[in-house]
Amino acid sequence: MNKQRPASSTIQTDQKIRDFYQIVVKRNRILRMILFVIVLLFGVGLVGSILDDHTFVEKKLHYDTQLQELQIQREDILSGKIQPSQKSFDEVLKDNMDQLGDYPSQADNYQVAIKDSNSKITINKNNIFVSDNAKIINAATKKKIYNLNKQLAASTDGAQLEVVTVNALPSGEDIESYANKIFNQLGIGDKTQNNGVLYLIALEDRKFRLEVGYGLEGLIPDATAEDIINNDDVVDLFKDENYSKAISQVVEEVFSLMNTKTALVDSQIAQVTAQKRNLNLFYWGLRVFFVGMMLIAIIVIISLSRGRRYLKEIYQKYQVTSKQLPQMFTDEKSANTTLKQTELYYVMLSGLFLAATVNGVKKAIIQGRLLKQPNAKKMGMGRVLIGDTLYGGYGQVLTYSYLSSNYNSANHNSSSGGSGGSWGSFGGGSSGGGGASGGW
Repeated sequence: MNKQRPASSTIQTDQKIRDFYQIVVKRNRILRMILFVIVLLFGVGLVGSILDDHTFVEKKLHYDTQLQELQIQREDILSGKIQPSQKSFDEVLKDNMDQLGDYPSQADNYQVAIKDSNSKITINKNNIFVSDNAKIINAATKKKIYNLNKQLAASTDGAQLEVVTVNALPSGEDIESYANKIFNQLGIGDKTQNNGVLYLIALEDRKFRLEVGYGLEGLIPDATAEDIINNDDVVDLFKDENYSKAISQVVEEVFSLMNTKTALVDSQIAQVTAQKRNLNLFYWGLRVFFVGMMLIAIIVIISLSRGRRYLKEIYQKYQVTSKQLPQMFTDEKSANTTLKQTELYYVMLSGLFLAATVNGVKKAIIQGRLLKQPNAKKMGMGRVLIGDTLYGGYGQVLTYSYLSSNYNSANHNSSSGGSGGSWGSFGGGSSGGGGASGGW
């Protein structure tokens, strides 16, 4: 009877180790099967996208044909063979004005609250293109801006040029963010063409901004906008407080770019070109994604296979030791102690979930050997704490004074990083497109 109790203890240890090994092998097998399915699915997707190549070719040909037709149309407009399509001022501005007429001498003002800025600007219903809150634009310049917009309505597809002046920027706003908010609030230009331009002047801040809609970025790139508003003559005029003349010069230059005969065609060419570029990115990006995911899955499968083989070698050595126990020892205590000195036992103590890599199994052996020591405690990142000594994943000593070291999270000062954001924050959106800022 005395021999059966230790024998039972040894058998239990042996069975526990073997069960652990079978569980890890089973997990590896399931994961490899899942990865094989993933490789198969992405392989099918890759083959399918290749076989469906004619769809890409047809779409690409469609865009090429559109671009060719638009280029011919552009050349015909420039040569005078055809006239660009026109819309009446009524149609373009029907949401803002009841009817088109000569420049109205009477103002019909109302205020618009600019969202997220705690500010308001005054809009004249009879001349929505000038919001002179700082009272620096004379009547002649206001009329000029009105008439320029009238020409834009006749020769473009809803392009609009807005001038806004304010006494000062709202608290917390810079010239760019505020211009962007005003642009979005008013909805300058056609909503599908995005062909509006906003010229914002903040008097007391001595700053100005030319905000350009997406559809006009090809005609008025950032560098061009920079040259227009920061022109030496313009800046000098602002310094001399000749605001109307400065604004008039900027508006005329911007208008000359917006009012090109081919503005609408140029915008359509830019759109089709972008669509063609996105098609190419999607076409090749999808294939790169399929191939990349397949390669990752295959690499993981190979790694799992190597890890499983290495664990199997450890298991085979364990089996040899287990079979030799009856011949090696007469007392069961020594036999049980020998089982607990095998590499497979150390792996079990580590709590290895998957034999993902050979290196992972080796680290598990090291961790398990450490965890076998008295008072050993498993820490994060594969570390083990024994007493006041902290060991790393490879068994190296990280510190002999864990309680007073930085490895102990209790020693971290939670307030050292601060609760506020000293780095600032991201500004508003960019729905107004590009542009440039300056000052005097």
